[in-house]
Amino acid sequence: MDLRRGGWAREVDAELHPSQGSVPDGLAGTLYRNGAGNHLSDYVIDGDGLVSAVTFAPGRPVRVRSRYVRTPSYQASLDARDGEGPPLRLGGANAPGGRLRNMLRPPAVQANTSVTMIDDRLLALWEADMPWELDPATLETLGRCDLDGGLKPSGRFGAAYTPYSAHPCWDPAVGELWNFGCVYAPRNQLEIYRSRRGGATEHVRSIRIPRRFMVHDFAMTATHLVFCLGPVILDLAAMLSGRLPTFQSMRWHGDEPTRILLVPRAGGPFRVVETDPWFQWHFAGAYDDGPDIVFDLVRFRSWTVMHEAISSIGHLTDPSCLPVGRLWRYRVGTSGKVEAHQLHSQPLEWPTIDPRLSTAGHRDVYGAAATTATTGIAFTAVARYDTETGVADTYDHGPGRLVGEPLFVPRDRDETSDEGWLIVYTNDIAAGTTDIVIFNARAVADGPVCTLPVPESLGYSFHGQWAQARP
Repeated sequence: MDLRRGGWAREVDAELHPSQGSVPDGLAGTLYRNGAGNHLSDYVIDGDGLVSAVTFAPGRPVRVRSRYVRTPSYQASLDARDGEGPPLRLGGANAPGGRLRNMLRPPAVQANTSVTMIDDRLLALWEADMPWELDPATLETLGRCDLDGGLKPSGRFGAAYTPYSAHPCWDPAVGELWNFGCVYAPRNQLEIYRSRRGGATEHVRSIRIPRRFMVHDFAMTATHLVFCLGPVILDLAAMLSGRLPTFQSMRWHGDEPTRILLVPRAGGPFRVVETDPWFQWHFAGAYDDGPDIVFDLVRFRSWTVMHEAISSIGHLTDPSCLPVGRLWRYRVGTSGKVEAHQLHSQPLEWPTIDPRLSTAGHRDVYGAAATTATTGIAFTAVARYDTETGVADTYDHGPGRLVGEPLFVPRDRDETSDEGWLIVYTNDIAAGTTDIVIFNARAVADGPVCTLPVPESLGYSFHGQWAQARP
């Protein structure tokens, strides 16, 4: 699967053996990841969800399994594999046949963005649909999942349109997972959900928003949900008329502010604070600092820059298409005052933190980085950023390598420290091969402690989750 030209990643079930180093002692669990396993248009993120599971068990070989999520889009893509153009309307491309073929049709559900575990249920996530449930052992698709009725239909489009975003937030201190769905309708709303460990998923509240904002991610502290409603607004008429696909219908309104929406987890009135405009895909983390709310995110100058970068697979290695996002920290006081500053100048995406520190204060932020201007949107380096000192600990795989989101796995899950590993997928873009690479999280610049080549590509992976093995 040459990622420069698109193509198909084949499903795999195989043992993995290190080509370099060795698997760290004590690493036990499964890394689940999701991403575009094929490319149905030239748009980078148009592809059917390929979920992979890499299982580490002491004394046994590492094992990898990958399977496509059996959505209607996946079946249509199989039927039209040798055809011209996407078989269905996609987020970044219309189906052949002109406006009438695409009119009033939402983009095909591809379930390709992330995964999460809720009480041993593995869910493939895509922000414009309900989750798709998979068997955690075999990755067999079990079907759409409404979380036992917890996903409340909006009442505008019926049960078939109950969005549940690809970026839930977990609070380990109280055993709660929160998420949202963004509904574009005559009343544009954020639908907010909460799942309690061992309990039901419930619809918590609906918040009306004034515009059709593009809301991809949110952050959470012990007391609040944090949404940044940047001025990226869906032109619904352009999309519903069939004239433009969804992502081309997103418009950047740079003369408008970004609205920071702060929603109390305990209920009660929410706050909206306006500040300078920016675009972001992803938050790193958030926490309460006394009465202030602090959050870190990767900030881009505008949606226009990002849209251009991801509009073609050829931009993976085009230096002119490097979308320079950088790590920023925001602080919102009780008076509504917003303080912001850049934490590091190095281009970054896929920011993550130690998940045990979710909703608490964090010092280290991990991510995929660019160390030179010779790359496109294929970030080639793994980085750890110390938010107190400003120092970056970085290892660059070199040109032609695509580094994905690094996930932190603690050395001792019962002891909160920065001792642990980073596990990341890297792709050789031209060869279309994938390696599973493990770093010492405290010494990234020392290079990988273990590299596990995969016999088949695992596609263009976006997000994942580590599931610790039970003792």
